[in-house]
Amino acid sequence: MKTPEKSILNRIKQPDIQKSIPFHMPGHKRNVNFNKHLNKIGIRYDFTEIPQLDNLQTPEGIIKNVMDKAQLLWNTKKSFLSVNGSTCGINAAVATLADLKDKIIVARNSHKSVYNAIELLDLEPVFITPAFNNKLNISGSINPETVYNAIFCNPDAKTVLLTSPTYDGVISDIKAICDISHKMNIPVIVDEAHGAHLHLSNYFGNSAVSKNADIVIQSLHKTLPCLTQTAIAHICTDRIDVNKFQRYLSVFQTSSPGYPLLSSIESCIDLLLNNKDKLYSDWIKNIDYIDNRISELNNIKAFYHGLSKNEVYGNIYAYDRSKLLLSTDNLSLNGKQLFDMLMKDYGIICEMYTNSYVLAMLSMCDKKSSIRKLCNALEEIDLTCSENDAPALKNTQTYDIPKRCMSIREARSKRSTSIPIPEAQGHICAEYIWAYPPGIPYLIPGEKITREITDILKEAIDNGIDLKTDNNKQGYITVLCN
Repeated sequence: MKTPEKSILNRIKQPDIQKSIPFHMPGHKRNVNFNKHLNKIGIRYDFTEIPQLDNLQTPEGIIKNVMDKAQLLWNTKKSFLSVNGSTCGINAAVATLADLKDKIIVARNSHKSVYNAIELLDLEPVFITPAFNNKLNISGSINPETVYNAIFCNPDAKTVLLTSPTYDGVISDIKAICDISHKMNIPVIVDEAHGAHLHLSNYFGNSAVSKNADIVIQSLHKTLPCLTQTAIAHICTDRIDVNKFQRYLSVFQTSSPGYPLLSSIESCIDLLLNNKDKLYSDWIKNIDYIDNRISELNNIKAFYHGLSKNEVYGNIYAYDRSKLLLSTDNLSLNGKQLFDMLMKDYGIICEMYTNSYVLAMLSMCDKKSSIRKLCNALEEIDLTCSENDAPALKNTQTYDIPKRCMSIREARSKRSTSIPIPEAQGHICAEYIWAYPPGIPYLIPGEKITREITDILKEAIDNGIDLKTDNNKQGYITVLCN
């Protein structure tokens, strides 16, 4: 159990801290009368790293205590806190294992933070692509055989990096992938940003933390009761130089961490250490309730839930059932229309949508009343939609990876211009084009733009997919000048 001196929040509350006269950052100086809005969001607890409050870069006191508790909860070799999200941990992990211009094996459906790390270190990516599941209209798991083939052809690769679970909830066979990689002396990084909850219950399971991955990065805020921006990076094996990782973490992480964020990490960990079984039991009951309710739906399908919860789908190793994937395939409304109906007519805002589905994320913090409202809304909408007269929509999530003509960094350094997407065929891309969320690129700098890609981008825009580019001009793409 924590003591007052070892708790971040309780230490901040102590009189010697609260009554101190601040001639240090932050600039609000805890003056609750100067900006009353700041008082509402906890100005009294927003401190910099004064001597009494430890230091995130070199933790020895109350922050180290939180790290030790995280190590205990997830059963790791070492766990590091991040207030810069999983992005910070991913950048540090890649920099720890790869030097400038090294080669890494990386899943194409990686988050943009992975691509930023590749660009910063001028790395050579060897892409592996998950098979597409046509029934669910999502990318499936990474096949261990695909990893083996990539390593066999690229034995000089410094690491394998993949995402599990994906944004959609798809889990890969991390144990098999790690076994293959480790036999060839290549460490594995797993972006588990959407899976911080997996290791803590057998109901979910399949966390990379327990599957022999070397570095696992998790966003606490995505699925656990913690403030946005909070994340954690786990060192799980002796293959990793812990001191080197900590040094790179300090390179990519802010040197002025917010103590409300750090305190929220501690409170989340304490909550789970003390009440994990009860919290997960209630969460599972909510999921079971949803399964029972949506079993009655005639049109909208929820894969891995309701009547489909025991189905086996090809090329998907396992699925995270905290994700509710609501399919509109072959219905009279598409994903965007269902998303908008839930938001405008019922006040329910889901996580994201594509042409063919809406993704709702469930957590242990969902109120029972919220669960009932979601089920009621789906039942009402289900009565209004019908099969077989859906708008014809192309799949915009699977395509051949374009030819890479130069490194990301080289492409970024050259002169470029912005042109309409239909005119871009044959040009070399000079920017990232993301579907955000989830932050996975259609194109990266240095790749040759094909007709297939321009058609997919146009289709995505026509169907309301939110594309992000450097120039933020919808319908345009930045290419290298001839």
